[in-house]
Amino acid sequence: AMDSASSTQAVAQGKLSLSVPKAVGRFAIHPLMLEFFNHYPKIDVCLRLEDRVLDFIDDGIDLALRITHTPSPGLHGKPLMTISHVICATPGYLEHYGTPQTPQDLREHSCISLGETPADSRWKFRRGGKTETIQTHGRYAANHTAVRLDAVKQNLGIGSLPLFTAREALARGEIVQVLPEWEFISRYSGQLWLLWSGNKHMPARMRAMIDYLSEKMKPASGSPALAQRSKTTE
Repeated sequence: AMDSASSTQAVAQGKLSLSVPKAVGRFAIHPLMLEFFNHYPKIDVCLRLEDRVLDFIDDGIDLALRITHTPSPGLHGKPLMTISHVICATPGYLEHYGTPQTPQDLREHSCISLGETPADSRWKFRRGGKTETIQTHGRYAANHTAVRLDAVKQNLGIGSLPLFTAREALARGEIVQVLPEWEFISRYSGQLWLLWSGNKHMPARMRAMIDYLSEKMKPASGSPALAQRSKTTE
């Protein structure tokens, strides 16, 4: 296996264009790039951080990371990590305003949501066979994960965040998960897939990136509750 890896390293060269959702690019892909460049000194990478779906042909994309349960037919792909969401606040905020014990309690709090559609402030939770939907209110909404994370850290309220973006702050104790026994259901949850178009010979640079991301981001075992307590290696 080492021989094939080193031969890929030797011939993998040229430019790779990756289409990546903004939060995934910022928190999951960008931190992995330095090591990739060290492994493959002749590959250049262009990260396209956009939440809209780019076209492989029209937009000149080599690889795309997309959150979906069912990738489009005609594309090849590998499942990477599962994207789940949590709601979080600082220990200081909860000390001052109280810790919600049930989803209904969120009505008394300032909740930081995505703010793109009215549905984004209706937070949905599941526990056992029971589902609850709560109309939340808050003074601040932001459709960028890094901004919501920062707002939570600044005690502006209880925010909804993809777990992979909150994990580091959770591990450091800067923020804590709210209602951890309830599953927060987000329309942006799902499986992260690495996708590519299958109608051409695959250059060594593409194979190198597929193998690298597959290894670094293979689906983690364990529940979100376990994942949040384990430090990441990034």
